[in-house]
Amino acid sequence: MNPLISIIIPSYNRENLISETLDNVLEQTYTNWECIIVDDRSTDGTNAILKEYSKRDNRFIIISKPLELKQGASISKNLGLQIARGEYIQFLDSDDILAENKLEKQIDTLRNEDEKVISVCVTSNFKEKRDTIILDFDRKDYRNFSDTEEYFQLIGEIGGYYAPESFLISKDLINFSGHWNENLTLNDDGEFFFRIIHNSNKIIFNNETYVRHRQMTGNNLSELNSFQKASSLLNSWKIIESLYNTKYEKLNSKYLDKKKWAVYNELKRSYPILIRQNKSFFDNQRKKDNLLYKCNKLKKRVNFRLKNFLKY
Repeated sequence: MNPLISIIIPSYNRENLISETLDNVLEQTYTNWECIIVDDRSTDGTNAILKEYSKRDNRFIIISKPLELKQGASISKNLGLQIARGEYIQFLDSDDILAENKLEKQIDTLRNEDEKVISVCVTSNFKEKRDTIILDFDRKDYRNFSDTEEYFQLIGEIGGYYAPESFLISKDLINFSGHWNENLTLNDDGEFFFRIIHNSNKIIFNNETYVRHRQMTGNNLSELNSFQKASSLLNSWKIIESLYNTKYEKLNSKYLDKKKWAVYNELKRSYPILIRQNKSFFDNQRKKDNLLYKCNKLKKRVNFRLKNFLKY
C-alpha cells in the first residue's frame, strides 16, 4: 500500500518563487500525494499562479483564507490540517524545495513503523535554485534515536535542530501532540516540532534524501523586531520547559539551559524588560551573567583561538 501524503504549504505574496516549489512537488517520485496550498490573502500575482497549477493537476488544492481568520502561517497550517486527508503530513514553505525522492524515501522508512515514529533528513541551505547542493552528513544529530531524551541531551551539548521541512510525520501523531499554536508569532515552528519529537517514540534519520531551505528571500517573520515577537519567543520556551520537565523530570537540563541562554541573550539586547518581568524563568542566566562569568567566557575563547593558531 502507498499511503496518501498531504503536503501543506502556507503562502503569501510568493509570485516570484512559488512556481519553483510547486514544480518540485510535481517532480516527486512518490505520486500518491495531495498538495494543500493555503493562500493568506496575497496581494500580488500568487493567486493566479495557484489557479493555473490546480487546473494542471487536481492534486493541488487551493484554499483562500477566509476574512474572519487572522493572517499568519500557523493559522494557515492548521487550516490545511483540517482538510488534509493524508495519513502522513509534509509541511513545506512556499519557497523551499524537496529532493525529488524525499517523499518516497521517507515513506519507505516509516512503512513498517507505528504512528509515533518520525522521519527526518539532511538540510541544505540555498539562495537560488541553481546553487550547488551541499549536504553535510557529519552532524552528530544526523542519526537514529530510539530515546527522545537522548536527542534533547545531545542538542544541549552541540546545539542545532531539524529543519521543519525535513520531517515526515503521521497525522495521528500531530493530532495527539496538538496542532500549531496560533498564539505564537515567533518560534511557533520550534514549539510545534518540540511537541512532535517530545511525543514520538523514535526518530529515524534517512540519509538517502534531503531538503533545501531557502535563505533571505524577504517577508521573514523570524526577526525579533517587535515586543510581540519577543514575548512569543519567551512564551514558546516557557511551554517547552513545562512539557520537558513534566516528561523527563530533569533539573539542570543542558538542553533547556542552552536554549534559554540563547533567548536570554536575544532579549537582553532588544527587550530587557522581559527578563526583569520573568526573573524566575531566567534565574540561572541572571546569576551567571556577571563580570566574573564574562571574564571566564572571554578567557576560554582566547585560549581556544590560541590553540587553533598554534596548530599551524
